[in-house]
Amino acid sequence: MTSSRRNLIAVAAFLSAVPLAAQQPAAPVFEVVSIRPVPQNAPPIMRDRTFTPILPGGEFIDPRIGLSSMIAFAYNFRNIAMQLEGLPGWAKSQAFSVSAKPAPGFPSLPPAENLEQVRLMIRAMLADRFHLQIHSETRQQKSFNLEVAKGGIRITEVEPPVPPATSAPVSAAIGDDGGHMIGEKSTMGGLAQALTLFLKRPVIDMTELKGYYDFNIRWKAPEIPGDPASSGSFGSESEGLLISNLQSQFGLRLTNTTSPVQYWIVDHVEPPTGN
Repeated sequence: MTSSRRNLIAVAAFLSAVPLAAQQPAAPVFEVVSIRPVPQNAPPIMRDRTFTPILPGGEFIDPRIGLSSMIAFAYNFRNIAMQLEGLPGWAKSQAFSVSAKPAPGFPSLPPAENLEQVRLMIRAMLADRFHLQIHSETRQQKSFNLEVAKGGIRITEVEPPVPPATSAPVSAAIGDDGGHMIGEKSTMGGLAQALTLFLKRPVIDMTELKGYYDFNIRWKAPEIPGDPASSGSFGSESEGLLISNLQSQFGLRLTNTTSPVQYWIVDHVEPPTGN
């Protein structure tokens, strides 16, 4: 074997031995980050329903956001109350004003790709500035399947939103004496997310309906003479009313099942380091 041939083999063997992680491009990070606590007595912020902290060019700007919401955004889960555990008290009550920008030259990406890059940069920011350590685990949990009831759906399908507009989240106010749910160009997935918040169990969209829907539906519990007035909170009576009206007015039903749910557990977190 010639000397040059041996050298080529040696170089090839060296390259194949380099760990895969070393061959991967570095994860994106923000170059400039400002994180400032929002005073507890600061007035509330009124947000337009189209508000998003994600801007083109990899920027993340939100004048008032909690640490739990940043974690949920970074790791792409929605039900903070159910899926996030281990946050200390200060982290649950303190809001922050955050402005984060990548280095000049960050590529102009389609919205979905830009979103995923910002998620990665938020993860790095949380680890750097909040010293966040977090892990996930999957648990089997009681849940509901959201399905089309016999007779079909009873809410109005509408034209999809025109970009850059997106589907709107479902708004709901539900108590023991009645409820009100509003959707404007909302999806079945969005309805399932809203139901999850009230029912405290995952609701999985199994309708196979891909359209957008408008609805504005109220219901009222029948009055029973001699019964004390309802507290207006969400309890077992509310759950029964919600499920029955979901079928009678929406044409949808909930069936019991179990499903795997991903939980995120905070192992360590600290107040943010200075700017």
